[in-house]
Amino acid sequence: MAKAHTLSDNFNDNSTDTSKWLAFGTTHEVNQRVELYPDGLSKTASGYVSTAPYDLTGSSFELEVTQTLRPVLGARTFFRAFVTEDVDEVGMLVENGVLHCGQTVAGTRTALASVPYEPARHLWWRLREAAGTLWWETSGDGQGWQVLHSRASPIPLTTVKLSFGAGRDRQFPSLGRAIFDSVNTPDAGLPRRVEERRLSARRVREQAAELAAARPHASHFNNNDEVNYPSRAFVGNFSKGLRHDTLGDPEPVSYGSLLRALESRDPGDFEELLLGGTQKLTNPQAGLAFDLEAPDAQAFTLLPAPRFDSEQAAYEMGELYWMALARDVPFIDYATEAATAGSILQRAIDSLNNEFPSFGGTRSADAQNLFRGIYPGEQVGPYVSQFLLKGNVDPRKPEGQGRDAADGYITYGSQVIDQRQWTVKGFPELGAAADYLTGFNDWLAVQNGRDDRGGDKLDMTRRRFIRNLRDGANFVHFDQVVNAFYNAAFYLLSEPTGDQRLGNPAGTGRPMVDMDFPFNPGNPYDPPGTAGDSRTQAGFTTFGPVHLLQVLIEVAGRAGRAVWWQKWGVHRRLRPEEYGGRVDNALNNRRSYPFSAAIRNSLSGGRLSVYFPSRYGSYLLPQAYPEGAPTHPAYGAGHATIAGACATILKAFFDEKAPVENPMVASADGTVLMPYTGADATQLTVGGELNKLAGNLALFRNAAGVHWRSDYTESLPLGEKVAIGLLQEMSRTFNEDNAFFQLTKFDGTTVRIFDGCVEPVPAS
Repeated sequence: MAKAHTLSDNFNDNSTDTSKWLAFGTTHEVNQRVELYPDGLSKTASGYVSTAPYDLTGSSFELEVTQTLRPVLGARTFFRAFVTEDVDEVGMLVENGVLHCGQTVAGTRTALASVPYEPARHLWWRLREAAGTLWWETSGDGQGWQVLHSRASPIPLTTVKLSFGAGRDRQFPSLGRAIFDSVNTPDAGLPRRVEERRLSARRVREQAAELAAARPHASHFNNNDEVNYPSRAFVGNFSKGLRHDTLGDPEPVSYGSLLRALESRDPGDFEELLLGGTQKLTNPQAGLAFDLEAPDAQAFTLLPAPRFDSEQAAYEMGELYWMALARDVPFIDYATEAATAGSILQRAIDSLNNEFPSFGGTRSADAQNLFRGIYPGEQVGPYVSQFLLKGNVDPRKPEGQGRDAADGYITYGSQVIDQRQWTVKGFPELGAAADYLTGFNDWLAVQNGRDDRGGDKLDMTRRRFIRNLRDGANFVHFDQVVNAFYNAAFYLLSEPTGDQRLGNPAGTGRPMVDMDFPFNPGNPYDPPGTAGDSRTQAGFTTFGPVHLLQVLIEVAGRAGRAVWWQKWGVHRRLRPEEYGGRVDNALNNRRSYPFSAAIRNSLSGGRLSVYFPSRYGSYLLPQAYPEGAPTHPAYGAGHATIAGACATILKAFFDEKAPVENPMVASADGTVLMPYTGADATQLTVGGELNKLAGNLALFRNAAGVHWRSDYTESLPLGEKVAIGLLQEMSRTFNEDNAFFQLTKFDGTTVRIFDGCVEPVPAS
């Protein structure tokens, strides 16, 4: 009797070898393998059974299982050795995503062990007998084997037939296919490796698709403002660029054309939108697109936005009025200004703590947390993230041209990015002309689609570092969000070893060689001295700079589409400038609206009444941009979502706990960087400053008057979810052993991402 291991077939001839196998059911030997694809209707199994019996004692039967049927109940991919089929047999099968090993003795079936099926780890299946013990084993490469179960041989194994196949015991629309690549056959050389690569690439894509398909889609709900105010139809919703009446409220027929297009999703209906002017709506179909990697644009959702008539909306609006008033106060002067009686900052803090106590920021407001974000690191150190201010240290460069961190030049290969910008002139220099849409006629014309872009008044005296909210608002007026994170990436990749201080430290390492900021501990090549540090290899297009830059731009697009679905497809929240129009109408007795009395009281007799309407001539929210808000709804925020996603990617690549040393702050005029000397100057970290960078980009949009506090609060975590989903799918693609991403989320919890899994990491 031939031993079981002598039965071998690599299926390369694409035809059934009838001297070895008897085919049953519908079996295809194609593509140099055996493929079985049940139609989902017939209960007949398909596969091969050996034509002759074999002796399994002191031998083995190895099967390469390239793919199993879909992970649904009743769909089984199996292999077995039997004396009498269904009476005395042993074997293994995959069903519903679980790999089982078992036995049938005298017709009684017994499950012996079960583990979650992982295609990469369980590529090879083996039955092996030695000295009276039978072993059920698996392998990822056919070389190293893991034991699933072992026991004394439950049936006689000297005369058994060997079989493998697939089938089902219940109907399912599509079972996919089961694929077997070889039996007891070692690797056949380069041509087979080429074919295996092709098949493996497809398998990895299928695995990623299965991850995406298994990700549940959230139900989407808005705040019902479209039906909450029947006497003032759609006043609580975004309508900029559509048609309005003489007081700026949306024209119902025009707004209805938008709802019709969003409901039908017909591209032709979007071309029939009833606009009020020449300004086009921004990309309302974006959230309807599909992505082939990362979570679907509609997989995640945001909580309903605060209602138009809620106190929360009024409180958030109160903060926005104060941010507009404080646009020109230098961050470096916040402590002094907040302590000065009658100053804008002193009044803002008093107002937020008393008139608008639940505005969404930290309570109680003070000089350190005023207008700041709420996530870890955002209230530590200077207001502006170091990644928007500092440059790299490079001792090879001339004085003032990037030798010192205070020069503000980020190394981009042989080029540089200057952290200074051409900014815009502020209120004290130009009067009210530096703030826009404060006159009702201009405001109404822009609501109806007049395009005022390009009317900014630039300060051309010199380039400046971000010194105040107006400079920050100018930065996020023209950026594409991801560029700030590219800057941060190049900074982190290029800073040489040293102490990152203002003056060039002695003994500085080589830029882009001796990196001061280590990679994440899960990087298989770095950081040096860790368990994952390779002795012979460095990362580049995987776990290196090219990989990082690739993922940043990928996640930006995917996060953008996710939030655009929320904007147009779900919430359609009005912009603050639109809310300000309702306020101006009400306080000038043109029309009444059901908004909270909190904002009315502050503007008409409270702390904001010192400035409104006397300073601006109206109660409209002063805009930092001539055109005001963009022509898409407020909630969620595009900048915030993309920033949250990009910050998450950078935290996954770099060691978040690494210190950002010797922080700096822009001078009052923004012309130079100065040492930050606060008590928390030594507490800045990479993770905290990346959170702050994301918060800066989001809240600078608030400072411009185009977004709400809750737009920021809810959108950063939305971007984070998209980024984690992208990394989860990507983690199935790597060849490197034991590689993982690890990061601290905005809620302070830590997760590890590896091999398609996202697992919480216990707090240390």
